[in-house]
Amino acid sequence: MKKYTDFLYKMKKPLMLLIFGYTIFSLVGIFQIKLNTDFSLFSTNDSKYEDELKDLEISFGNLNQIIVLVEHEDFDDEVLNNLAIIQSKILEISNVIEVQGVAPQSIMLNGVETDISEINAETIKAYYSNFEEFSPLLIKDDIYYSIFTVFINDEFNTNNVNSVEDILAEHNYPSYISGDTYNQAKITDYIIKILLILPPLALLTILFVFRWQMKAFKPTILSVLPAAIGSIWTLGAVGWFGNEVSMLTAVVPIFIIVIGSADGLHFMSHFQDSIIDGNDYKKSTIKTLTIVGKPMIVTTLTSMVGFLSLLSMNTSSIYDLAVFSAIGILVAGIATWLVLPLILSNELNVLPKNQSVTKIDLSKPLKKLWGKKSLILTSIIVIVSIFTARYINNEFDMLMVYKDYTEVAVNANKVQEVNGGSIPLYIKYTFEDETMTLDNMNEVNSFVSGLNELAEVNKVVNPYRLLDIVYQVNNDGDIPSDMVLNFLYNNVSSDEASPINSLVSKTENSIRLLVFPSNLENDTLKVIEGYAEINNASYTTGVQYLMRDLNVNISSMQITSIFIALGIVLVMMIITLRSLKVAVYSLIPIVITVVSLYGFLGISGIALNITTVIIFSITIGVGIDYAVHYSSVYKYYLNKKYSKSEAVQLAYDNSSRPIIANALGISLGLSIMMFSPLNIHFNVSVLMWVSMIVSVIVTLSLLPTILKGRRDKDA
Repeated sequence: MKKYTDFLYKMKKPLMLLIFGYTIFSLVGIFQIKLNTDFSLFSTNDSKYEDELKDLEISFGNLNQIIVLVEHEDFDDEVLNNLAIIQSKILEISNVIEVQGVAPQSIMLNGVETDISEINAETIKAYYSNFEEFSPLLIKDDIYYSIFTVFINDEFNTNNVNSVEDILAEHNYPSYISGDTYNQAKITDYIIKILLILPPLALLTILFVFRWQMKAFKPTILSVLPAAIGSIWTLGAVGWFGNEVSMLTAVVPIFIIVIGSADGLHFMSHFQDSIIDGNDYKKSTIKTLTIVGKPMIVTTLTSMVGFLSLLSMNTSSIYDLAVFSAIGILVAGIATWLVLPLILSNELNVLPKNQSVTKIDLSKPLKKLWGKKSLILTSIIVIVSIFTARYINNEFDMLMVYKDYTEVAVNANKVQEVNGGSIPLYIKYTFEDETMTLDNMNEVNSFVSGLNELAEVNKVVNPYRLLDIVYQVNNDGDIPSDMVLNFLYNNVSSDEASPINSLVSKTENSIRLLVFPSNLENDTLKVIEGYAEINNASYTTGVQYLMRDLNVNISSMQITSIFIALGIVLVMMIITLRSLKVAVYSLIPIVITVVSLYGFLGISGIALNITTVIIFSITIGVGIDYAVHYSSVYKYYLNKKYSKSEAVQLAYDNSSRPIIANALGISLGLSIMMFSPLNIHFNVSVLMWVSMIVSVIVTLSLLPTILKGRRDKDA
């Protein structure tokens, strides 16, 4: 360590200039970052449903649409005029292809195309009363709701959504927007807010917690500086290399700041102790790196392993998070070795302002758990967790992403209530002969009738039902022949705004049914898909089926990830500690922590899904750090010829407070994610608290108990 420290002191100025220059370069790169809001991220890489969605787009054209729901207490000529203005203005927005709604420019009235301005509200109301589920005008609890289905292209973005919202705001009607594309567009606003607000808040929180440990402001700043630099450098690289930030990777800066600050804290704690003991700054740097240098390397690598183990999962949604986080942790670790010694060479005053014993010392009550108490407590945690883990669910859908108070969730719930659904599933039905025959119509009508009888289905949009309604508006009885059916289809489809154009593909002899489920739960989707399969439908698909595919496979993928992480960490511990037994003992606290997380998921009802599995890998990568630091200091004192009992005690005295402070800092730092508008971030924060509490308690009570009970020859 002396040669390394001498090198830093010799190359101090050029290294400082290099660090400063690259930091500025990275800050510029941050402004180049692009956002990814696609929910298809939450799918397995080989999902058949994604291929089927692409097939639907080829068969029926662009599937992108949003639903705009406008609420009004009555329906008179003034309201109709306002709705016509709304519909025409939405149609003028760029990237909007067509708008189907209550007030188009003209409608077919008694076989004659009539301008909407020439029709009064009562006539319109009577006209739409015959259209049942196809009616854009609904009445529920004496309240009128006008529905606008807005068809959009792939370029539809957040600015276009804002334009729709601005048009609606010009009128005093309550309005609601929903749909896959709208939900994804709104994610952009949320990601930007997360990137701008939450990382700085996390940094302030870590500073507050570390100030309690360091007892002075300057060493506290230095403790978190490497992690802050790591976050800036990583985001800068993301921007310069053209990578995208999604709702998952938006929290990577928080992970880097919170987790990457551990090495800085341990370095500054030992450095501060060395200065207090009377050593000069250079000797203190050498001594600190000698004591905690190897543990810092190992903890950096184990944290990286925790994230990189997620790469074993068969989904691209997690790849960027795993890679970006691992790189950020590595950069923060390098910055600790590089930046802190360079800055401290200027002999900044890092002495605590108050050297008295901390009034709140959490290490003392934990020490009282040594012995049988720790064994009993650990046994209770394991037994309860095993019992409650069987209640874990794997539910995850796009609406679960958002907190209930968010605009997206409020809108979706309202549209679901009024329209029978906001996010449709799609069933493709293909025929051997011409699409427009009475036999095919009767076959599909019978199929749809069965669908509607399922408790899992709210309503089905069926193109044949639309043709039947059009016929019955002007005639009595059923459609008499294939010729009449084809005439009706040609007449209705000639209107470019007709919904039938997005439901029928005559070239492929197929139709598309829109199924609005009662909810988006895995079992509901399974029932609907199963019914379609036994009735010879081509396939059932939709964005939620992509997510269900991942939900079903997440447990097995996670188990693989956990075993990979534990295996690699164990090897690293053996190499670091040079003792198989101590390495295995050090792994016990983290295994118990993982088991406790499963138990908490069962108790809390938080789903095991692609967002919560992240915590398991973080727990292994970060939680093991505490055992690494404790066991490494334990081995250090054993090598100094202290007895086993003395080594256990000294290791506890030197590492317990930094471990507790780091765990508290991580928990409080990630608590900032509770302020995110997304549930997925809130759940991660809650689970991190559970993980850190259990990991610290077991590490600082059970591990000393085990090591103290070892025979001296095993040391």
